[in-house]
Amino acid sequence: MYHVNMDVRRSTAKQRRAEAIVAGMRVFADHGLMTSSIQQVADEIGVSQPYVFRLFGSKHAFFLACLDEMERQMLELIRQAAATSPDDPLSAMRSGFREMLADGVITGLWLQACAAARRDETVAARCRAVISAILEEVARLTDAGTDGLARNLADGALVVMLQAVGVDLAGGSLAAIDSLRVEKTIP
Repeated sequence: MYHVNMDVRRSTAKQRRAEAIVAGMRVFADHGLMTSSIQQVADEIGVSQPYVFRLFGSKHAFFLACLDEMERQMLELIRQAAATSPDDPLSAMRSGFREMLADGVITGLWLQACAAARRDETVAARCRAVISAILEEVARLTDAGTDGLARNLADGALVVMLQAVGVDLAGGSLAAIDSLRVEKTIP
């Protein structure tokens, strides 16, 4: 008797959209909004380029969807850190943030978004909304006031910059700063 494998399923548009966003975050992180190719994403997830456009409507909308996913991931990290380390949620958040940045995707996507924001008010507004949502969630889950929020935002920006240029962050930001300091001697 011949048996047909009935477990072969076609992905739904929702599943393909999620796959495209994961791939898109990497592609946009490496190539930016203007120079990235939707074909790269389509090839990676095994669909046609027009199908990716049907999922998002435009390359710009696709980029914004990737920023939405980045925000979702960051908020999830913040909430998990607060839940698992209620005595010191800020330290857990900082540690989780460094881990999240390790593969370079979030760092690259954020830097590309900031670059695009210089000329694109929609992207700039979305970047401001991401920062606002993160600040609000950290404030809600910690006792950090405006000074603490500003310090943590500045530290996060420093970590992003250092990670982007390949500085070893294993020992923390201060150790990374020390590693970059070069004593100048006057001959």
